[in-house]
Parts: sequence; C-alpha cells; structure tokens
Amino acid sequence: METNLSEMTGTTGKRPKVDRRRAPETGARILDAAEMLFSWRGFYGVSLREIAAEAGVQLALTHYHFGSKESLFGAVIERRAADHAARIEAALAQARGQGGTRRERREAILRALIATIVDRTMRGGPGWKNYVRLLAFVANHPQEEEYVSPFRTHYDHVIHDFVDALCAVQPEMPRLDIQWGFFFFQAATTHILVESGMLDRQSGGALQSSDLDAMVDRMVPFFAAGFAGLGARD
Repeated sequence: METNLSEMTGTTGKRPKVDRRRAPETGARILDAAEMLFSWRGFYGVSLREIAAEAGVQLALTHYHFGSKESLFGAVIERRAADHAARIEAALAQARGQGGTRRERREAILRALIATIVDRTMRGGPGWKNYVRLLAFVANHPQEEEYVSPFRTHYDHVIHDFVDALCAVQPEMPRLDIQWGFFFFQAATTHILVESGMLDRQSGGALQSSDLDAMVDRMVPFFAAGFAGLGARD
C-alpha cells in the first residue's frame, strides 16, 4: 500500500497561507516612509494616512504594526539608534586616546561626534540621511514633548559621555561651562545637518549647505578654540 507525503506528514499538500500583514517587509516599508516624511515635516506635520500612502499599504496596517503615531515615531527613532549611538561612542573612545595639546584633544573629541554623523548622512544612503535629518529636527523642538522621549532615551547618555571627555581634558573648567560650550557645538551641528540652503543663499552660491565634509573641517577648530573663551587652557 502506497503512502503519500501528505499522509506521512499529516498535511493536505496545500501551501500554508502567508499573512502578508505580518510580513517583515511591510513593517520596514512603513518605517521607511515614516522616517522620510517625519524628517521633512516633523511629528505634527505628518498623518498616519500619509505615511500609509507613501508606503503603499492600507491605513489599517500602520495601526496593526505600530499602533499610534507616537509609537510609530518611537519605532523610527529606535530602529537605527543602537547602531548609531555605538558608532559615535566608538569614535569618542578613539578620540579619548589621542595625545597632543589640549586644543588638539578637544578637536578630536568634537570631531568624533560631528564627523561620525556626517559620514552617515553623506555616505550611508538615503535612509541614514533621512534618519540624521530627523534627529536634527527633533533636537530643535521642545524637549518636553512626549514623542521626543525615545530620542532622549537613546542619545542623552552619549552627550553626557562627550561632556565627561571634555572635562577630563580641561579639569580647570567648571563642568557647567563645558556643558555650555558643548551645547553651542550641538546647536550648530543640528542646524547644519538639516541642510536648509541658507548658506547657499547667503554666500551667493559660493558655499553649499550640502558640503558637510568641508563644514566639519571648519567647525571643529572653530569650536575647539571657542572653549578658550570659557576658560579652557591650551
């Protein structure tokens, strides 16, 4: 008596149905669309309906995968956060081991932040470019907003580590003065990462907001020298 495969395995021979709603690529498409739209228009400037349309899925699928808009926004921040923060921390660890004058060591620490981020936005592909622009957008908005909490969770400790590194280089400076100086550097960084085109217009086209590598080479020594105005010894 012949026994077919269906009898041996207890199956009917039919392929199991795949629930496309659960497919990982569906969630990734929603995240990609949300990342792009949020990076240009912010949290309040985008609706879930618009995100669904950009992703090419039904609106119900955004709720199915992520629930609320706040949860989706948090998922966008979190998707790349561990990798991004780890790369910045690795650059900081390398900078902390650099010798030289105090100003050179300050430059190395500042460069560890901005150069790592710029490398991602210029050479990491469109997804990373959108993500970095989104982080810059969030950093320039009221920090008490609940939707900002994933940003604080994943990146505030990184900033604390940079301030600690600068304090180790400049022990004669009060920590709060170093915090001020690093905040000024952060503020400039978040502004340039948006690539608003202001530099292009104000320079009559001689300079480009998109030339971030050139900007890094000028920003780092400028801000490293600026710490001397707050009491740093060179």
